[in-house]
Amino acid sequence: MSKLMDEFYNDLDRCYAEGSLESTEQFLLDCANSTQAEGSDETNKLIAVYNELGSLYRGTSRYSKSLAAFGKAKELAAEIYGEDCTEYATILNNMAGTYRLIKEYDTAVELFQKTLKIYKSEGMSENYVYASALNNLSLVYQETKQYDKAIIYLEEALALIESMPEHRQEIAITYSNLTALYHASGEEEKAMSCLERAIREYEKCPEDERSHYAAALNSLAGYLYAEGQCDRAIELYLKSAGYTKRFFGENIEYGITCQNMRWAYEKLGKRDEAIASLRKAAEIYKRILGPDNDRTRNAEDDLARLEKEAG
Repeated sequence: MSKLMDEFYNDLDRCYAEGSLESTEQFLLDCANSTQAEGSDETNKLIAVYNELGSLYRGTSRYSKSLAAFGKAKELAAEIYGEDCTEYATILNNMAGTYRLIKEYDTAVELFQKTLKIYKSEGMSENYVYASALNNLSLVYQETKQYDKAIIYLEEALALIESMPEHRQEIAITYSNLTALYHASGEEEKAMSCLERAIREYEKCPEDERSHYAAALNSLAGYLYAEGQCDRAIELYLKSAGYTKRFFGENIEYGITCQNMRWAYEKLGKRDEAIASLRKAAEIYKRILGPDNDRTRNAEDDLARLEKEAG
């Protein structure tokens, strides 16, 4: 890696370490505006800047901006390196992740498949990035309820990354995803086993590598709530919310966690806490999704009912 790229990533790491997503976004925007792609080092930096912006916007639920940033990175990579290189494939993989979140599944599958094809042609089918793309493709099939396909791709990914202890977070993510698949398939014993393994793997990661820890905590909290262990569930929901806010701010996932806490609080008879949690969720949905979104309306209607019952 060139000195210019080293400096960029060191500065970016410092921004994230400070914990302000706004300052991190501004740093990246300033880099995009100031970098003149007149040489290979500058072009590499600009591609990295747009790629990082795409990831930041995706993590904070600003999906149109995410796709626009990834699109700029993709155009630059295609122009400089062509469409058959690993750099281009990595951007396709990231862009596909955003399409998955906005439920444009056909586009997501197409991009993930292209990613895998390029990685394979470049001799990277035993590599971590190949396993990551398999994992991502599995998520699409999971969300479209094609569980057999989802399990096939995820088990292939797990077989690769279990031999890569340096990618502890990805091992944890894969076990967490397997948890959801086994749960959807009705194999609850396997689901709980995978979830417990995911938690253990996340807890072996350094704090700054636990960006997806919140999802596993949220899942475990859901199991505990279903079993009536509401106090423990709330403890994990709060921990999950803390990690989500730290890495991504108060995004939609943060709102969902708040809404989940509402049910646990209500089951314990803690109506004030339930109302406060649901109010926070409704505020987040309204800010991100708009007042006319179904999720926003449902949360606000539920909140109005709770407040009326509380007098």
